Amino acid sequence: MIENLFTMLIELLNNDVVTAEELAAKLEVSQRTVYRYVDVLSGAHIPVYCQKGRGGGIMIGDDFKLGANYFTKDELQLIATAVDAIQPKTDKIATVIKKLSAIKNVRSASQGGFFNEDFVVDNANTLLSNPKLAAKFDALATAKKEKRTVRISYHNRVGEISERDIQPYAFVLSNNNWYVYANCLRDKALRLFKISRITHIILLDVRYQIPAYEKEWNLWDPTQKEKVRITLNVKEPARYDVEEWLGIENVTRSQDGRHYIAQGEVYDNETTLRKLAGFGADVEVMLPLSLRNSVADLHSQASEMYSDK
Repeated sequence: MIENLFTMLIELLNNDVVTAEELAAKLEVSQRTVYRYVDVLSGAHIPVYCQKGRGGGIMIGDDFKLGANYFTKDELQLIATAVDAIQPKTDKIATVIKKLSAIKNVRSASQGGFFNEDFVVDNANTLLSNPKLAAKFDALATAKKEKRTVRISYHNRVGEISERDIQPYAFVLSNNNWYVYANCLRDKALRLFKISRITHIILLDVRYQIPAYEKEWNLWDPTQKEKVRITLNVKEPARYDVEEWLGIENVTRSQDGRHYIAQGEVYDNETTLRKLAGFGADVEVMLPLSLRNSVADLHSQASEMYSDK
């Protein structure tokens, strides 16, 4: 799998856009597996995203670079070794190895999320399951690429609707939600807008340039509370969904081979509780006991509600 991931990364770095069909043929895997690779790369803080429609496919943000402040020295050595193992050797692979070798001895990566000109990736997610959200993301990404101001209709959390002209500077992925960080001409300030709360987007013929700016956003969610470590007993039907949620590396087959064991850290809140309950009988919460009991209570309430009908 590691070899396939690096082959896919190299393909994306050397092409503006690659279709899932093309990647599946090159890697000799299914298109579903390609989309799983997209999630794995995104979880590794690489801004991979998908664009539907004519000319669409899988791509990496235009300004993405494997910078010296991105990987630790050990990680760079691991990547260089993995790329060097790919056969057959090509001029492009040789170039990648040369570039990786040139930055192996620089300082370690800084703490926190990955920052570059366009993306801050702090959690993994995919736009594939929500076509409307993907369409809005595509429109904003186009506006950012072409440096065109856009007019949006925005619904905030208290139900207020406003129309404003914004100039996209960056995209932020946090806690499975996409945001656009933009210069708001109405407020004359940089603002963070949740893309799912935008209902209309109109590209204007007003051009702009992106100056040096401070990345000063606050994505703290009061409902997130503290994180807890969970252990799940997962049946086959829920395996891929749990892998996408907790990470494929955190889901392993049980010793008897009849199910899977998943572990990870999640926020101890209602969102996590309802997500776990939504798996039904395909996922059993083993630990912590407090969360196990809460999920059991939620199932019991649902059973009582439907039994009265």
